Amino acid sequence: MKLYGYLLKREIYQIIYVQDVFSQYEDFLAAVTKAFDPKVLFLTVIPVVAGLSTTLYSKLLLSVLLTEYANTIVKWILAEDRPFWWLNETKEFSSLNRPKIYQNELTCEPSPGNPSGHLMTSTTYLFVIFSVLEEYLAKYGRFARVSLRFVYYSTLFFISISRMYFGCHFLHQCIFGILLGILMSKVCLSHRLEKYIAKQSGKRRVGFVVVICLAMLSLYWAQKLLGIDPQWAVKMAFKWCEDPFYLKPTTTLVFSAIRLTGSLLALAVVGPIQKAKPLNVKLSIPMVMAMMAFEWIALDFTPRNFGVVVYFLYSFLLYFLFTYAYLRWVPALAAGQDIRASRSERTKSKSN
Repeated sequence: MKLYGYLLKREIYQIIYVQDVFSQYEDFLAAVTKAFDPKVLFLTVIPVVAGLSTTLYSKLLLSVLLTEYANTIVKWILAEDRPFWWLNETKEFSSLNRPKIYQNELTCEPSPGNPSGHLMTSTTYLFVIFSVLEEYLAKYGRFARVSLRFVYYSTLFFISISRMYFGCHFLHQCIFGILLGILMSKVCLSHRLEKYIAKQSGKRRVGFVVVICLAMLSLYWAQKLLGIDPQWAVKMAFKWCEDPFYLKPTTTLVFSAIRLTGSLLALAVVGPIQKAKPLNVKLSIPMVMAMMAFEWIALDFTPRNFGVVVYFLYSFLLYFLFTYAYLRWVPALAAGQDIRASRSERTKSKSN
């Protein structure tokens, strides 16, 4: 434990160094950390993919959901501190030499720190996207492949810097998030896994989701039985965040589990889509944009004054319905329009 405390102490000085060197780029780092927030990715960038390709959206959704689930479970098991509260709780520093790190509204996340959710989810998300781009640009040779990989690792570097700059994560938490993200990418992009899930009946896939939920609940109540408060990170964040109004319930592990379960259940009902007809982008993109707008509006009207059960149930149903819509309704309407158009053209040609 002394070695662990010493390492975290060294990493605090790394954070201070990053904050000093990158202070003039704070707006850029804030944009990076906001853009690669797992929730923002889930509500903006990933749905856009649904308007471009149903199969790619299905693959991306499966990868991101399983990665976020793994992140939530590992965070609960490791239960590591975040820098902004560890610094104030640790005995590695005395009241005379305790440094102060910069924090703002992006710092105060009420969940355990290891592994970084931003890095783990972004690693998987970018891995899927860049794998598709690399395959598409293969005809341009080695230069295109090297360029894509440079952009990939540069993006992960700047996400790591942004998370350290705002005191959200220690360096080792960022690195561990990247490594787990790469591992989950390899697992989720395995054709065997996707084929296996697709072959299962809808009832069996729903059963898998129930098993995952039971595992999460077991982990939650096991901590309670061991005398560990599963919400300890929320209390730490409230205690050491400079402004409690910075805290958001959507960044807690419990809310993440509810959000993920709603979307994963929708994917289980529909099933991974390995083959789909090309979408009419002129229809699918406006449709997806309208659905995204409705989803953001619905989230703004989340009932917050009727108790935790209503709040979580509303969020669960919302994520279930919109994920189902992106998987089922967008291809049914956008691809179906192409079919109707081709039929009408054939009818006209026959009449002529």
